[in-house]
Amino acid sequence: MKLRYFSIFVLAGLLLSSCAVEEVPVTEHTILAVMEGDQTRTSVTDEGVFSWSAGDQVWLQTTNGSVVGTLSSGAGTSSAKFTYGGFVGETTGKAVYPYNGGHSISTEVLNFVLPASYDLGSSLTNTNAAMYGVNVGGTIKFNHLAGVMRFKFKDVPAGVNKFTITLDKKINGTFTANLAEDYPVIETSSASAASEKTITLNFIALTAKSDISIYVPLPIGTYNSLELGLYDDDQAVWTYSKSVTNTVSRKSLKLMPVVTLGGSVDGDVVNLSENGTANSYIISAAGSYKFSTVKGNSSESVGAVSSAEVLWESFGTDVTPNVGDLVKNISYKNGEVTFQTADTFKEGNAVIAAKDAEGNILWSWHIWLTDQPQGQEYYNNAGTMMDRNLGATSATPGDVGALGLLYQWGRKDPFLGSSSISSNTIANSTITWPSAVSSDSSNGTIDYATANPTTFITYNSKNYDWYYTGDSSIDNTRWTTSSSDKSIYDPCPAGWRVPDGGSNGIWSKALGSSSYFKDASLYDSTNKGMNFSGKFGSASTIWYPASGYRYYSDGGLYDVGNGGYYWSASPYDYYAYCLSFYEYGLVDPSSYGNRACGFSVRCLQE
Repeated sequence: MKLRYFSIFVLAGLLLSSCAVEEVPVTEHTILAVMEGDQTRTSVTDEGVFSWSAGDQVWLQTTNGSVVGTLSSGAGTSSAKFTYGGFVGETTGKAVYPYNGGHSISTEVLNFVLPASYDLGSSLTNTNAAMYGVNVGGTIKFNHLAGVMRFKFKDVPAGVNKFTITLDKKINGTFTANLAEDYPVIETSSASAASEKTITLNFIALTAKSDISIYVPLPIGTYNSLELGLYDDDQAVWTYSKSVTNTVSRKSLKLMPVVTLGGSVDGDVVNLSENGTANSYIISAAGSYKFSTVKGNSSESVGAVSSAEVLWESFGTDVTPNVGDLVKNISYKNGEVTFQTADTFKEGNAVIAAKDAEGNILWSWHIWLTDQPQGQEYYNNAGTMMDRNLGATSATPGDVGALGLLYQWGRKDPFLGSSSISSNTIANSTITWPSAVSSDSSNGTIDYATANPTTFITYNSKNYDWYYTGDSSIDNTRWTTSSSDKSIYDPCPAGWRVPDGGSNGIWSKALGSSSYFKDASLYDSTNKGMNFSGKFGSASTIWYPASGYRYYSDGGLYDVGNGGYYWSASPYDYYAYCLSFYEYGLVDPSSYGNRACGFSVRCLQE
């Protein structure tokens, strides 16, 4: 019998000394394991720095069973070497992290086991993030199968040694993933037993009052309830239970609100900007919230704030909300705006403004009330995009809630779209919107746009932009900095940005071409839009509604149900790149539009 072994990225000396020899035992083999993106390592700090951990083990399939490798070098870095003992058979090039005796692979199906309990010891930074990898060019490259929730607790008393989480769906047991997919995933489902809904994490008892972070690997999907507990052995120290919607996406680290023990989560105010500031904040549950009064994703104060108030609220439909139907009880104190949702959570959009002592608007923020948007990975490593338009309360074809809001290029504040998927009828809101103004030296400035977030600014004939320069010169950095980073005027939530466009943009990369094409079968005449599944990515539905646009010369709403127009952050001469498509099937991933137009925005994960 011949003894076969596996060696990927093997040390030079090992290559010379351990060739396959009849009946000679091989005692050690070494592989290099690397993982996708930044948020893919097995250990993570509260600052978001990820790395491999000492003691990590990788399960490798062979033709005669499986073998387990243990980290031998690279702890604390983004790539590491794993050492295996000798084994009989040949490798298949397929690997799974973390090691679990229940894993198995049959043809193109992975059976992956999420345990009901984890023993963390003293290392609370380990995420145990579920990953699947294949041998690519002599290196095991891992991709995520699921997501991770982070829970952060302050002032946890000494003696606490156990954390439990219970959700309304299956979160432990055996899950399957289709390995034929570009990015296999494990998804939650209805639990067949109550025990499948709970995961327990055990760790060495705290010796003093401490702040801790706990990471829980979870299958992707939407969960509608949440029960948590911290225990000193079996004695409950703190518990929490609430009907609340949370969506877990592949390779995402979902940061849950920070909890200070001694109070309850229900009584706490959730800090929306704790994990990143932005011009837009997503809310998915009733409660009290606050955010810092800084400009977009910067740390720059908006100025001397005296008060805060809601500018408008809208369901995005033909139903007119009452004031306070979405947000209420707005206040300002010590650099933070605090507000509450309605007692019964409703989906929609609102804008809150901070004002100075004279009542002038210093800055404003979009409050987006919806279930958590999910990420959809596009082909050719183009990036991960939201499953819906910015401001949309749905990703379902034919739903008016999928239309979302409209934005002039380079402005952070939204304008209302249609109340119908097939007509140019603007959605109702709590205010009468002001008339559009012409761009000139007074109205066509950043200061004016900031102080008048509900006023549409039409183009000027000097540079065909709402932004007035007095001549043909243009400004290209309103949604992107000179180094192509997210700017302070970007309208997307923290962790997301307006995507790049043109030949190197998200849509061209995903399609493999920046050329326009015509495919009449793509347009859904019933639901008024296009499903780009199979074009942009492999998700079963990648819905882009034909949400129309606001016209650059008058601010009016046009073309709803007939065309879709989606801004990028990339300038093109006097214009800016966008994605456009039309009811007769024409799709242009590298189109361009007048910057004074109001187009939809689809955010890209940073």
